[in-house]
Amino acid sequence: MNRPAIAFAPTAIPGALLAAPYRADLLETGFQRLRPDERRAVQAELCEVGLYAARIDGAFGPATEAALVQGADYLVWSTRGAMRVDLASPRGVAVYLRELAQVRIAH
Repeated sequence: MNRPAIAFAPTAIPGALLAAPYRADLLETGFQRLRPDERRAVQAELCEVGLYAARIDGAFGPATEAALVQGADYLVWSTRGAMRVDLASPRGVAVYLRELAQVRIAH
């Protein structure tokens, strides 16, 4: 598939700069507020970059949560902190998820 993708590495990043602490409740609420097709698009994008290996069903669960957090951490690390991902506020979570659903966070 030839399309823009998030530049993620599927492995842990030792000593990386990490995104700020996240709130699981906000991450789940933000994910559930997306349309069903957007939720599946987020999972598909995370799958495409090797962070999500579960079924693409639009449901929020431990695998989706872990992939979203790892993706945010990688974005912060790969930009050496220039890109900030706020997973501790409703607005920050909404922006991250929308951009991810629309594949706007490119390498």
